[in-house]
Amino acid sequence: MGRHQNPGDAAAVPAIIAVPAINLLWPFQVRQAMERIKRALKKTFFAGLVVVVPIVITALALTWLFRVLDDFLSPVLYQMLGKKVAGLGILIEIILIFCIGLVATNVLGSRLLKFIQALLMRVPVVNNIYPTIRQVVEAFSPAKESAFKKVVLVEYPQKGIYSLGFLTSEVSINQPPENLQYFAVYIPTNNLYLGQVALFKAEGVMSTSFTVEEGLKIILSGGTAFPPVVKSQNIKSIP
Repeated sequence: MGRHQNPGDAAAVPAIIAVPAINLLWPFQVRQAMERIKRALKKTFFAGLVVVVPIVITALALTWLFRVLDDFLSPVLYQMLGKKVAGLGILIEIILIFCIGLVATNVLGSRLLKFIQALLMRVPVVNNIYPTIRQVVEAFSPAKESAFKKVVLVEYPQKGIYSLGFLTSEVSINQPPENLQYFAVYIPTNNLYLGQVALFKAEGVMSTSFTVEEGLKIILSGGTAFPPVVKSQNIKSIP
């Protein structure tokens, strides 16, 4: 008779249990994903900030300027009209400035203004402030001979370092036996309010294709408005 086999007599077969693979890199991958999201959010936020901040500052500056100019004549207008009309002060100021311009462009008016300016030059303190402000304002007026003529590049303050400046005039230095020709260049050092005036020989002055307005924009922007390519040539004379 066949012997009955006991299950316990057979060798035990080990059970195979499927264990899912553990990704040991998942904390690092999650951290990388969070960093990418954070950078994307930060980049988007600052992109919006670059657009919004200049608009807000411009709006605030214009609002402040509007209020200052409009309130300048408000007391007088309020006494005349009995109420405050927004914008009327600025309108009257524009008309007054235009009328003063008409007076300044004729012979009798220019003589009267020169007489008033001569009186201002005799007043202490005023005689130091008024001419400076007048020269700065005239420098930006295209109708005046003292206006900036060209935007130029000069090696300043040392060789190999180029500074953006404004050509103002041509100067002749009498040094016997010859006269030396130089160009006067105004080089802003603190936006446009402060700067240096230096004399350069013709070969040391490079004329650019920038307009005066573009040169002002480059300086006021801290150089961020500088184009990638600047066309220049040595200057010969002031047009």
